[in-house]
Amino acid sequence: MFHVKHATLRIVRRQLGEWGVGLSKDRLEMLKEYSLLLAGYERANIIGTRDPEEILLEHVLDSLSCLLFPPLLRARRVVDVGSGGGLPGIPLKILLPEAEMVFVEATGKKARFLEHAVQRLGLRGARVVNDRVEEVGRESGHRSAYDVALARAVAALPVLAEYCVPLVRVGGHVVAMKGRIGEEELRGGGAAARILGARISGVIEVTRLPEVGEKKKRELIVLEKEGETPGQYPRKTGIPAKRPLAAGV
Repeated sequence: MFHVKHATLRIVRRQLGEWGVGLSKDRLEMLKEYSLLLAGYERANIIGTRDPEEILLEHVLDSLSCLLFPPLLRARRVVDVGSGGGLPGIPLKILLPEAEMVFVEATGKKARFLEHAVQRLGLRGARVVNDRVEEVGRESGHRSAYDVALARAVAALPVLAEYCVPLVRVGGHVVAMKGRIGEEELRGGGAAARILGARISGVIEVTRLPEVGEKKKRELIVLEKEGETPGQYPRKTGIPAKRPLAAGV
């Protein structure tokens, strides 16, 4: 039987408080329930661990660091690209219940878990799209349709830009969750963003409590879309990863 200690929940509340994020008791309970769903899902091991406390501290809290980007708090339509087990999208949807959240996930077993979690948690205004993001980015219902696109542990920044920028409206943003990012990747990401009608508008450093892992590096790389993405992007499925835009810049 999986269990989450009260001390772990207190750490979650304290860390969010450090980030300036309020957390009601019912939302905290939903975050706990989500971690238990991930830990106990029997059809597949979705994220590589079945420890609900590790899930809360390593994955759920990490996802909620996106709230350090203020425009996300006002976003009406959000897309989580390469959502996997719902990270960062499900924790953010729990804390932003009014936002429409779309989870794009190509792997069937992960998409099925997402459907299961959305139903079990009673998340209204949440939808799962089981398809490759390159295909989704060319569809009229998704292209230039979102205020914010989110991605965690998906791809290098130039590839991620091609996945995400076509999905957001002009004036919208992409938030790429990154660990230590090298100058070469950042430069390549900036060059790719320019091709796609966007620019790197900021880098937000995420600070953590010692109990959470203060030595772990996390940055939010923010892209702002300034103009419409040229029609040839995203390229066909698999091409962005094989031949990244602005490679060698």
